[in-house]
Amino acid sequence: MSINKAQGQSVKFVGLDLRIPVFTHGQLYVALSRATSPDNIHILLPANTLDYTTRNVVYPEVLLD
Repeated sequence: MSINKAQGQSVKFVGLDLRIPVFTHGQLYVALSRATSPDNIHILLPANTLDYTTRNVVYPEVLLD
């Protein structure tokens, strides 16, 4: 299910693949907040990393007139 389709819905399990930063502003929050329990959230991170962060992808050219 896409993040936009998940808005307003609850799901039992949420799995996120964060090996490549793909989230735009707010999408990570929406993805994580859809799970009915924090125990049901599973996140796939890049191999051999201790950095538990992901980029907030912003396209400034879209915001400019």
